[in-house]
Amino acid sequence: MAQENTSLETVLTYNDDVLAKIAGNTVRDVDGVLSLEGNLIDSMTDRFSDSVDPTTGVKVDLDNDEKKVKLSMDATLEYGKSIPTVFDKVTAKLCQALNDMTDLTPVEIKINIKDLQTREEYVKKNRKAEKGEKKKDKD
Repeated sequence: MAQENTSLETVLTYNDDVLAKIAGNTVRDVDGVLSLEGNLIDSMTDRFSDSVDPTTGVKVDLDNDEKKVKLSMDATLEYGKSIPTVFDKVTAKLCQALNDMTDLTPVEIKINIKDLQTREEYVKKNRKAEKGEKKKDKD
């Protein structure tokens, strides 16, 4: 007969990067969000990497004891889209993703709109950046 271990203590905590990854991957899938931007160091690191880091541009303030999280990010949105509507979609998707994947409660979500670009401007800008990186790689 199995005995219950009544003295077992269990603890589940999260690293900030895990939550930033959830947020980054979730937000990038929202229509109207072109990118999340980090600080200059984050941007430089992404330029020399083969893949986009989903944690770039996401700041996390986590209280593991209280199971609460605050998220803050800088974003470039698509010109012509309703900013409040995009923000509402982002917050709803973030809350749902955090609810589905963690036991944390989001208590604050901040998005600072750094830029508005048409999709064409965004694609063109990124192509130029990629071409510049390829030239640097050949040198």
